[in-house]
Amino acid sequence: MLSQIRALLLWLAALALVVTGFWWAGHSREPEMQAGRKVITWMLHISPLRDLYEQQVAEFERLHPDIAVRLIWVPESEYHMKFKTLAAAGQTPDMFYSGDVWLSYLRPFMADLTPLVARDAAEIGLEDYFPEIRAAMQHEGHYFVLPESMNISLLYFNRRLFREAGVEAPTADWTWDDLVRAGQRLTRPASGDRPGVWGCSRMAGWWGEWLIFVRQAGGTVFTPDGRRCALDSPAAITGLRFYLEKSSKYGISAPAGFEPLNGFVNERVAMIMGGHINFWLNYNAVPGLDWDVQMLPAGPAGRRGGEVAFAGYALSKTTRRREAAWELMKFLTRPAVTAAIVARGGTSVRRSIAETEMHDPKRQGRPQNLAAVYRQLEFSLPIPRHPNFLEIMLQVVQPEVDRMVLGELTPEEAGRRAAAAVNAFLDTFDPQAR
Repeated sequence: MLSQIRALLLWLAALALVVTGFWWAGHSREPEMQAGRKVITWMLHISPLRDLYEQQVAEFERLHPDIAVRLIWVPESEYHMKFKTLAAAGQTPDMFYSGDVWLSYLRPFMADLTPLVARDAAEIGLEDYFPEIRAAMQHEGHYFVLPESMNISLLYFNRRLFREAGVEAPTADWTWDDLVRAGQRLTRPASGDRPGVWGCSRMAGWWGEWLIFVRQAGGTVFTPDGRRCALDSPAAITGLRFYLEKSSKYGISAPAGFEPLNGFVNERVAMIMGGHINFWLNYNAVPGLDWDVQMLPAGPAGRRGGEVAFAGYALSKTTRRREAAWELMKFLTRPAVTAAIVARGGTSVRRSIAETEMHDPKRQGRPQNLAAVYRQLEFSLPIPRHPNFLEIMLQVVQPEVDRMVLGELTPEEAGRRAAAAVNAFLDTFDPQAR
């Protein structure tokens, strides 16, 4: 009995500490003034651009002596947990790093920037943003993010491996059939000290590649109203089948579990469908890696379907320093900063910077075919704007796609199972959608 009482007292003490901690978190706030200066809190994840951000903040503070900026650095893997912990404690940062993959997810915390964007359209150079980026900045006709950079799905290829196999470099009019034909000629088994090569990699465990094929076959993840999953449609299943048959039928991609580690960097795969611009710095750091990019091969329904994703800045809807934080957002997205990011191996969300980069006679390095990057933008689509997109894709849909790749399900079964599971999940929010 005594031990039970002692355990109860310990539990109550622990509970009191937790409650006190939540109370303190909810009532302790960063000082709104610091030596007579307004304090802006900006939360962002640690990245290779950290020194650039810190330099820009120092310059902003010099030009705005009445404003102080407090940077909250968070590891990328912990970003959302830290953000929502602060939000639950009533300490949502005034400004935070966001993007279209998070827009619907973080939308409840975001201020509607539309009045500010309309007021300062000329100052921020709204028309200088590519139209596809302007569209991606919006949700239901309202602006919520000012963009800094973007990623576009592309076809990556190794020029040296193409030359050795006697295959012409990809062109802008390639189709899935061309991808298969070239991939089969590029694929070779290991021989002695000579490593094997796969014609094309396959991106596992993520929607980055298979969603391209679903869309280029005419399919979608959701119906237009976002209330039902459409991965069981014939078009979507066609896309899933091609993703599978790259290895099971055509033999241009490694079977599940046999994808070479860092295959493109190690020249064990000749092409990547989709890819990520963040990897350009890594590719260019590898001596002798002769790589370039091309527009995505077109599918049965056309070329449209590759993903465009952007990253940028959002404003908290609860901030008490709205105008000061907006000034910082404008400062960080001005053309000079965009150009600095591009110079480090990124892509421009602004047409003017892209044009300058593409026509710079002194430009060196890779990719050489920058025109393909910005041309592909015209055929790219943002991810579906659904508040539960991340959970649905990673926790509900992806396991079924993975089972298909492992040979446990046919594409038809994977599409039907994924759609049924997603719809059951959606029914918990909207039973009338059935």
